[in-house]
Amino acid sequence: SACQADSVAAARMVIKVTNFPKFLREIRLNGSSNITQMEERIMEKLPDDIEDFFQTNPEICDNNLDFTNTPHTPLKRDGVLFITQRRQATSDIRENPKVQILGSHAAMTCHIVVMRHTESYVASIGHFDNFSCWQFGDESSAHKEGLKVMMEEIEFLSKGDLDEGHIQVSVFGGYTDERGEAAKNSMALLSALQESNRLCEVVHFCVGPYNTCKDKEGKNTAILIGIAMDLRSQIIFPASFPWNNFEDFSTQLQDRVLRRTGQGKILDDDDKNKTKLSTFKPKALRNPKTYKNLENSVSDKEKLHKLKVDEENKTEFTTDSFGNKKFGNLKSFTESKSFQQSMSKEFQEISLKEKTRTLTKMELKPVKNRVA
Repeated sequence: SACQADSVAAARMVIKVTNFPKFLREIRLNGSSNITQMEERIMEKLPDDIEDFFQTNPEICDNNLDFTNTPHTPLKRDGVLFITQRRQATSDIRENPKVQILGSHAAMTCHIVVMRHTESYVASIGHFDNFSCWQFGDESSAHKEGLKVMMEEIEFLSKGDLDEGHIQVSVFGGYTDERGEAAKNSMALLSALQESNRLCEVVHFCVGPYNTCKDKEGKNTAILIGIAMDLRSQIIFPASFPWNNFEDFSTQLQDRVLRRTGQGKILDDDDKNKTKLSTFKPKALRNPKTYKNLENSVSDKEKLHKLKVDEENKTEFTTDSFGNKKFGNLKSFTESKSFQQSMSKEFQEISLKEKTRTLTKMELKPVKNRVA
């Protein structure tokens, strides 16, 4: 029953799947729905693979097909908070009216995650690649850290509405590639959601076969070009970003160089400071292990340098006949054992005689009454 499902979810905080998104979709398109009873399913364990996940959750499959059958909408730059690879951002139309749409381009093996709170309408978007999702092990995945940040920011901005609703999650990207890299990425995200301590409803998981078609050469390619979400209507839709091309990227680089070198600018400040009113700024998604190692490496270098300086200051030294510092027991090469052993017998005898030779001591007296 629904009550039992809620109690299980509260105890284990796992993923749930419902038919409510399909009900809303039919109402929006037809004005009515044949669904008369809301159904809810709790995913109590992680599926063996992505195919197993789809077979167990036909509602998500229906949502995926409906999404990919929707035409892409080209978007203008104005009002779009665009996220590139390995980036994440959370926004709320109430706190920053300048941000009307969250969006990101869909990559081949990368995945775009969109989260929204059903009551507060706070939304978050993240672009996850497969570079660090499994290579350092499950416990140090950037996916877990990134999803956690997205949920925490949604909860912070939701405030009083938090307990009145829940977080819905939609995942897009990851076509069926030959090496299976996208499938690993998909399962890493699914595992991170499953192990989260929050209850989430998965609406879309548009990956693998649901985001794969054939190109002109008969090879697999992705269906989705980009993803966007309207913060007012809360509708997620396929989108294209005509301005996000190489020419636009080149212009952004030129603008950044000009600004840093004090030579002016070629882009408006409104584009540069689009999120200045937001509580949370867009940020990079980092693997916690690699980022920690990076911080430690910098810290270790500073510690070693300080230790070296301290050791040099503590080192006892003597002076030679010319007053120069002689640190420790350092000897010249000719005084080393290896050099001594390499000398011929005749040379050793000559060297020994030279060392024992002394000059006759003479007591010199100053010349008095010396006439120039």
